[in-house]
Amino acid sequence: MFRADGRFIRNLEKINAKLDSYTFLKILTSGLTMILPVIIVGAFSSLFANFPLNSYQNFISEHGIKTIFSMGGQFSTSIISLIAVISITYTYVNKYDIHSIIPSIISVIAFLIMTPLSIIEEVSYIGFEWLGSAGFFVAILTAFAVGGIYTKMIKNNWILKMPEAVPSTVSQSFAGLFPSAVIVTLAMIVRYLFSLTSFGSIHQVIFTIIQTPITNIGNSLWALLLITLLSRLLWMIGIHGMLVLMPILLTVFMPLDLQNLEAFTNGDPLPNIVGLAFWILCTSIGGGGATLGLNILMAFQSKSKQYKTLGKLSLPSGIFGINEPLIFGIPIVFNALYAIPYIISPLINLVIGYFVIKIGLAPAPSGASILGMPIPIFFVGLLQGSWKLGVLQLFFLLIDTIIYYPFFKVADDALYEEEISNEN
Repeated sequence: MFRADGRFIRNLEKINAKLDSYTFLKILTSGLTMILPVIIVGAFSSLFANFPLNSYQNFISEHGIKTIFSMGGQFSTSIISLIAVISITYTYVNKYDIHSIIPSIISVIAFLIMTPLSIIEEVSYIGFEWLGSAGFFVAILTAFAVGGIYTKMIKNNWILKMPEAVPSTVSQSFAGLFPSAVIVTLAMIVRYLFSLTSFGSIHQVIFTIIQTPITNIGNSLWALLLITLLSRLLWMIGIHGMLVLMPILLTVFMPLDLQNLEAFTNGDPLPNIVGLAFWILCTSIGGGGATLGLNILMAFQSKSKQYKTLGKLSLPSGIFGINEPLIFGIPIVFNALYAIPYIISPLINLVIGYFVIKIGLAPAPSGASILGMPIPIFFVGLLQGSWKLGVLQLFFLLIDTIIYYPFFKVADDALYEEEISNEN
C-alpha cells in the first residue's frame, strides 16, 4: 500500500496536486508569506522595547528609547491587516499578469472605507483596533474581492480608453479609473449596508461570526497536534506536508500570533499559548520532525561510515533548522523504522511545551513569526521574548535525542554490519 507507485500514494499525490492547483490557496499563501519580513521587523522592534531585563528596561525608559522602539511594532504588526490587504491584492493581480500598483492602492482605500471611524471632539480618526489582527479576515476578503473585480474588468476591457495620441503611461493610468470607481463605490455600499445592522460594520460581523470561532478552534493544543500529525504523515510518504497545510497554519494560527505580538508590543499579558510561533518553537528542532537529535547522534555516535559522514555534512544546516539532507539522505521518507520518532517527537514537544507555559515555568511566545528563517535553537526562544523559551528548546533537543536513539541504534548497527560485509 505504501509503495511509491501504489494506489494509496498515487491518490495522495492527486489530492496534493489538486490542492496545489487551487488559485485561492496559492495566492493567499504567497501573499501572506510576503509580509513575513514586516512581521519579523516588528517583532525585533517589540523585542527591543520589551526585553524582560529590569536594568535594560529602566535604561530605555529613562532615556525615552522605549517609545522609539515601540514605534517599529506599532507601525508594522499593529497595522498588519492594512499591510496584508496590499500584499494579497498585489499577489492576486500579478497572478493574472496585471503589473500595476493601482489595485493595491484601491484595495487599501476600500478596506479603510469599510473600517469604522472614531470621533473625539468632532475629529474623525481610524484607530489601530481594526488595522491589526482583528481586521485580518476582512483584509483577506477585501484583497480577493478587489483583485477579482479589478482583474475581470481589465481582462474584459471594461476600461476608459484614451485617444491614441495620449501617451501610453497616461493611458495605462486611466485604464484603471473605471474599475477603481466601481470598487470604491461597492466599498461605500458595503459600509452603508453594514452600518444599518446591529453590528455596525463588516469588521464586527466577520470578527464575531467568523474570525472568533475559527481562532477559538485553532486556539487549542488539540488543533495544533492534529495539524502536526497530518504534516508529518504527509512527509513520511514524500509529500511536503508544510506546503499542503500552510494555508491553515497562516489563516488560523497567524492571527493568534498577531494578537500576542500586539499585546507584547503594548506590554500587556499575552492572550494565547498556541499559535504559529509556538508551533515553530516546539516542532522545528533542527527542522520538521525535530531531527536535530538524530543528526547529532549520526555525527558523533555512528559506527557506520555512511551515517557518520551524512551526519557531519548535515549538522550545520540542521542547527539552523534545515533537515532536507536527512529527510532524503537517510532517507526518512518511506522509512518505516524512523516513522515513529519522526511523528511522535514534535507531538511530545508540543504537549510538554504547552504545559510548561501553562503552569508558568516559561512565558508564551511573543508571536514573532520566524517561519522559514534559518535561526538556531535557543535563539528562536530569545526572539520569542525570553531566554526561558531558549532553554525549553534545549530541553526539547534532549528529549528528541532520547526518542530517536533506539531507532538510530538499530539502523546504524544494520548499516554498519552491511558495510563490514561489503568490505569482506
